[in-house]
Amino acid sequence: MPFTVSHAVVALGVRRLPVPVAAVAVGSMAPDAVLFAPVLPPYAAAHSWWGVLTVDLAVSLVVLAGWWLLVRPAWAPVAPGLRRRLPAAWASDRDRRADTPRSVRDLLAVVVGCVLGSTTHVVWDGFTHTSGFVVRAWPALRGARVGGTPLPFLLQDASSVLGLLALLVAAVVWWRRAPVRQVGSRRPVETAIVVAAVGAVALGAVVVALRVLLGGGTASDAVVALAFRVPALVVVALVLGAVLLLALRRRRDT
Repeated sequence: MPFTVSHAVVALGVRRLPVPVAAVAVGSMAPDAVLFAPVLPPYAAAHSWWGVLTVDLAVSLVVLAGWWLLVRPAWAPVAPGLRRRLPAAWASDRDRRADTPRSVRDLLAVVVGCVLGSTTHVVWDGFTHTSGFVVRAWPALRGARVGGTPLPFLLQDASSVLGLLALLVAAVVWWRRAPVRQVGSRRPVETAIVVAAVGAVALGAVVVALRVLLGGGTASDAVVALAFRVPALVVVALVLGAVLLLALRRRRDT
């Protein structure tokens, strides 16, 4: 299957549309959430057309709420290397909700963005999964091979790499163009939380890789395991760190 993060590249093409880019990006990855959180409905359900409007939409809205109201305001003022370039409103207690839904119309735009993103995921997988609806309906695609590799598998790998490269290029362009602003220094306890979060993710990644390699797996097996485990580790670290950071700031401000 295409790498989950690569699906988010579709968000680059909707920046001029009246839908939140974050909603499209999150929606585009939502169908794969079950791979990282097995408690969710089955993979087939999340990748169905009815799943786009139910399972995927619910996952997208929960993730967006966590991003807008918890993770982003907590980490924007302390993120290493990024905090001088991130919008000041992201870290402002007064302005951080300025671009979050505040009306029925705003919420509708978020829902449309989520559904649009999840739809692109299902369509993309339709061309790159052997069970995809396009592959099933198009015998030529189903039977084609390139160098002995089924064409859908080749499309999986190629689209994953191209999607990641496009996201990397977009990140580099943003980094070079984003205005640099003055920010205050991090408090020692905030620095400690940042270091602990990064360290926990790095340690978890090492443990995952070693378990695969010591269990007889290859380097390729370790890479696949990391692709599925590291995103979950990052999410846990971001959420737990956000809770601590916001609790500390609230205690400081009272």
